Amino acid sequence: MLQAALTRMKKNGAAGFTLVKDFPINPKALSLGELYGEFDLSTNEWTDGVLSSVMRHTCADEKPDQKWLVFDGPVDTLWIESMNSVMDDNKVLTLINGERVSMPDQVSLLFEVGDLSVASPATVSRCGMVYFDYVDLGYKPFIASWLQQKSKDIVPILQELIVKYIDKVLEFKKHNCKEPVPLPELNGIRSLCNLFDTLATAENGVNPGDSENF
Repeated sequence: MLQAALTRMKKNGAAGFTLVKDFPINPKALSLGELYGEFDLSTNEWTDGVLSSVMRHTCADEKPDQKWLVFDGPVDTLWIESMNSVMDDNKVLTLINGERVSMPDQVSLLFEVGDLSVASPATVSRCGMVYFDYVDLGYKPFIASWLQQKSKDIVPILQELIVKYIDKVLEFKKHNCKEPVPLPELNGIRSLCNLFDTLATAENGVNPGDSENF
């Protein structure tokens, strides 16, 4: 949302704003070699990793646009400790082949994590923290984002159904149902939206753009 707002301000001609480009990376889906790059001793060849490639590309780009490298996944000491030199005053990523990639001011690192239970004090002290509590936010921001992807013709009817049923169903579940594995409300709402997207399709005989289907 922040990225979209900043980009919109730039496109509307507001002074002091630049375009924002994001580069999402899930570090837990990659091995250390796939993330940072690795040196093959048998062939004496260097293979770039996802992060090293993206950082080299973004840091070499001299345009004033903001570049956000978004690490979307759990923090793990196996990969996060190698980022400490990038997050301190040096702002340099040192690869195992000896290459040093300096990070300019228009490149930022964002870590979207569920918790910091395994992050070291050295890592935490180098970051600014923004904490969002689901209890404060609730499910409505997710619903609002989901509705933005829908046809304008059916948004009003979906909003009506959401207001009519969701809170009542959640309240009923809370007081009358026992879950072997407790499911957070937001996860349940995500599943509901995913089910709607999967089932309310033309292939299943439903035209999601026709309000008469609802």
